[in-house]
Amino acid sequence: MKFSQPSTARTINRLRVLNLLAQQGELSRADIARLLDLNKPSTSEIVEQLLAQQLVEEQGKVTTINGRRPTALSLKADSRLVLGVDLGSRTTTFLLADLQGKILRFERLPTPLQPQPKEWGETIIKTCMKLTKFATTPIAGIAVSTSGSISGDGQSILSHDYWSWKDIPLAKAIEIHTKLPTLLVHHVQAMVEAERWFGDEKTTNFFYVNWGEHIACAYYNGNTITAEKSRFGHLPIAPTGLCRCGGIGCLETVAAGWALSEKYQGLTVKQLAQSTDKDVQQSLQDACNAMGMSLIAASAVTGAQKIILGGGIANIDDKYLEMVSSFYREHAHHELASIPVCRSALKEQSSVLGCVAVALDRWVFQRRMLETMQGLGQEKPLLETE
Repeated sequence: MKFSQPSTARTINRLRVLNLLAQQGELSRADIARLLDLNKPSTSEIVEQLLAQQLVEEQGKVTTINGRRPTALSLKADSRLVLGVDLGSRTTTFLLADLQGKILRFERLPTPLQPQPKEWGETIIKTCMKLTKFATTPIAGIAVSTSGSISGDGQSILSHDYWSWKDIPLAKAIEIHTKLPTLLVHHVQAMVEAERWFGDEKTTNFFYVNWGEHIACAYYNGNTITAEKSRFGHLPIAPTGLCRCGGIGCLETVAAGWALSEKYQGLTVKQLAQSTDKDVQQSLQDACNAMGMSLIAASAVTGAQKIILGGGIANIDDKYLEMVSSFYREHAHHELASIPVCRSALKEQSSVLGCVAVALDRWVFQRRMLETMQGLGQEKPLLETE
């Protein structure tokens, strides 16, 4: 992108204004100009464009001590919608949301144990088309989160972590049938985006773990999210235990939902957490210790300033989170022991809100692009209006 070109500068400033209103609420034109260091003619031009696009709206007059009372502007949250699809190993969730991430429509389907790409793809497409009929304003785009390797253009699942899916052009198929731009994203990357969009996470360097049916991670460092190639759930942690990946003693064999459920006749981890059986409680303690041990390794390698746990198992009783945290504090290197180990601020919604966050960013706000520019030292574009 050539920052010196007037058209590019206007596009960037439009996004800056849109994001400012989304994050700070009601502001006057003068407030916007001051906060973004724009001149008044440029600000007025951008605001008029956003008003014409119905992305922002005028509110009442702002109360001032003296002088002319300016008009407040705010994001028009229902002017555009996004559709998110969380393609999980147990459930597939569809969400229609507005520009503030408010869920307007929600549908959940049980995911087959080993879904066939054609049949399950058709179900996904039909459900997406069903939800689009509830939209009363334009849908900006669709984001689909899942576990696997995603093509560079975000259109195809090259391989899936848990299913025998190879080179499946799922996003392209959805886009053809819905006539809406569609993007695929790794599910833990999406969860990190949700944490930052809706969980108000300000830490610029953190390690995120999705601890549920399976175990996966992402490392956020500045403007970079590393998730797709990580295999955190397959760290060797025990001398025995056959993993679904074919390995022996992986973290998942001790701490993943599937392993604990298999060990206790199909009971969910939530059900196991309510049990008073000593053997069950010991298994949960072992799972927490194994997670704590793995987090120590991750912390030592990444130097992350914070560790965040999301997913179903991370949201069971607080005492299990404390077990993980205690093990970490007791055994981590003394320079790392004070790093906080905490639960996702979004709790049970961390997974489903991930695809919504990605859709909002990609199809409306492009906040990550703006943050990347700031990270490169391009705090303010080269403006034709300076």
